[in-house]
Amino acid sequence: MLSDVGSRVIRAFGIFNTNIPPDHKMLYGIPWPGDYLIARDGIVRDKAFLPNYEHRVTASAVMVRNFGADASVNSIELKTDVLTARVSLSSDRCFPGHELGVALSLKLPPGWHVYGQPLPANYQPLELNFSSPLIDTQSMAMPPAKPMKLEALNETLPVYENEVQAFGKVHVRWSPPLPAKFLLALAEPIETGLHHLEGTLRFQACSDLVCEAPQALAFTLPLAIEDGVPSAPQAE
Repeated sequence: MLSDVGSRVIRAFGIFNTNIPPDHKMLYGIPWPGDYLIARDGIVRDKAFLPNYEHRVTASAVMVRNFGADASVNSIELKTDVLTARVSLSSDRCFPGHELGVALSLKLPPGWHVYGQPLPANYQPLELNFSSPLIDTQSMAMPPAKPMKLEALNETLPVYENEVQAFGKVHVRWSPPLPAKFLLALAEPIETGLHHLEGTLRFQACSDLVCEAPQALAFTLPLAIEDGVPSAPQAE
């Protein structure tokens, strides 16, 4: 904890939160919320800063981003005849406003491929999406796909072969800790307890001999929303 009179230290670090207006008596002068990941040799390996004080990157998201899907504790396996995939969330619990890491691991047998981006509209690229009212933003960073000349189609298209590793993030929307009478114009507050995030993995698997129709594999992952820390009581 730092008593930073005049916000001198956070200004020196370049993390002064410029989104807070100067006339805000409670919050003006605070830093961007964020985290540093520092290795044993003292080198900063990763950093995460968000523009809103209600949002927080979870430690589990940092672990998945830096150490891979093996750091996840919440995953599901999806299988077809020609594909095995594992979708992972960095944690099975969080608070409203938290950011979680997402990992996708995919394996294909020799001779098979799935498509990447950019791709003509008549093909299905590899995509992972969540659909849940808990999530307000999400993103996946797919690795670069390899151009392949498909002789049967006389086209060169971006593909993935063998194994694919991709990482992303989902942000669980913030649930304002306000009395009910102030929530009428805001988003519905998130209920605490166990939820299930629905998602879909889309792809089109092909070989030199056959090209399967686009597929969409639906899945759910459990996520427990916990109560946030209550505000300190205000003096009368």
